[in-house]
Amino acid sequence: MWGLHAAIHTLATFHRSQRRMQERVNLAIAAALETKAEDVLLFDLENRSPLTDYVLVCSGRSQAHVRGIAENIEKALREAGIRCQSLEGLQEGSWVLMDYDVVFVHIFHPETRAYYNLESLLKGNPMEAFEDAPPEPPQVDVQSPRA
Repeated sequence: MWGLHAAIHTLATFHRSQRRMQERVNLAIAAALETKAEDVLLFDLENRSPLTDYVLVCSGRSQAHVRGIAENIEKALREAGIRCQSLEGLQEGSWVLMDYDVVFVHIFHPETRAYYNLESLLKGNPMEAFEDAPPEPPQVDVQSPRA
């Protein structure tokens, strides 16, 4: 009986963790799109990288636009109670890197993005492009154990 209860509890905890991970990714995508980020790409590195599960790459038209995208992403996730672990490059505005544990966000000025060509390092991983809206979070049907 305890084994079944523990398995159900572990499964429910896993699904809650998956929903929280997807929430971070969706919030970052929505905030980037809200500030008119361009060429928004999400690379799925889950089970492929020890550092993160997802990499979000996007561009801003100018250094001020790059900073604005980063600030909007940071604000949206902070309001959801999610803290940025590390933020680099905000002052310069040509390449901002934000570490949200399960998702790394790279925001580039177009010339910097072309020079570093981060996408070539990530090719071969599942990738999704976004123009209008983030993906719908997966619907997980987890039933609680009966007492």
